Amino acid sequence: MTSGEYFKSIKIVHIALVIGVVFFILISVFLQIKGFGTVAPEIDNILLFVVPIFALGGIFASNFVFKKRLNEIRKKSNLKEKMEEYRSALIVKLALIEGPSFFAVVTYLLTGNYIYLGLAVILIIVFLIYTPNKTKFINDLELAKNESDLINNSESEII
Repeated sequence: MTSGEYFKSIKIVHIALVIGVVFFILISVFLQIKGFGTVAPEIDNILLFVVPIFALGGIFASNFVFKKRLNEIRKKSNLKEKMEEYRSALIVKLALIEGPSFFAVVTYLLTGNYIYLGLAVILIIVFLIYTPNKTKFINDLELAKNESDLINNSESEII
């Protein structure tokens, strides 16, 4: 696999996760417009605290887990192994944002409260900030010059 193919594949995964949340938001807004039922106000009051805590917890957990995994990945000597481990660490990082995103959209769908929709949009922005690229990869893993040269050359076969 070349570095170009590798980054193309992780960008596809990233885009698919973002699009999944965006489509769910669009479907939820459509259902709300069509008069999908809402739950009792008491539940909405509880969710006003739970959803933001869950969203912040997802952001902090994603960064914590990702940094912990990066420390383990940096110890590896094989670049291909680093790339495989990085991809799995990135997927876990994104999943820890995706969960709270879906939860926020579901609570919007149940309550009709636009605050939850706003939180989902904020989490999508966080998703977009986490867009993978070669520079982030090189910086995250603190690659040596020869490894970063291989990554920057999109046609280089990574062994």
